[in-house]
Amino acid sequence: MNFKAIGFDYGGVIAGISSAEFYSRIINFLNVDPQIFKEVYYKFNKLVNTNVLTPADFWKKILEELNISNKYDELIKFVQGLPIEIDEQVLGLVDQLKTNGYKIGLLSNNTLDAAKQFRDTGFANHFDVALVSAEIGFSKPDPKAFQIFADRLGVEVGELIFIDDTEKSLSTAKEVGYYPILFTDCESLIEKLKSIGIIV
Repeated sequence: MNFKAIGFDYGGVIAGISSAEFYSRIINFLNVDPQIFKEVYYKFNKLVNTNVLTPADFWKKILEELNISNKYDELIKFVQGLPIEIDEQVLGLVDQLKTNGYKIGLLSNNTLDAAKQFRDTGFANHFDVALVSAEIGFSKPDPKAFQIFADRLGVEVGELIFIDDTEKSLSTAKEVGYYPILFTDCESLIEKLKSIGIIV
């Protein structure tokens, strides 16, 4: 396998808590049925990630569907208080892989505000390409999002590894042709990269 580029998700891989932990905390805070919450969340998630809905309207619609619109102000404060610290170990790995000659990219299902923040803070400078779904109009796992990502990196999709913390985002890997790695922690990721010859 001749890999030339490695892509990273943002939330749950480079920064913040995992998607599973995020859902768990929101579900516990709202005290709602987990399955119902996820169905409603994914109903609107693509719309906020492709800039059809603002983040505020996204949460309003979720709460409307759950019949708890009165919890909006409390929920926004709660969401804003969730940890978003950068995992310096993972970011160090990003820099190491870039130094080793791989093209490194960021592909995040996220908002225009997040994209602006990535660039304003200099975070995007760690990557050869930094794409956010709201900018390109397609969100993971849409094959078009990965095709645009590979094109911007200047590689064939088959030359791309992509690392994400959710199985859903990686669900089209076989169809698209990139090599998926499900992220759990940095140590396991390093071992996986060693096993396929990326790190020696």
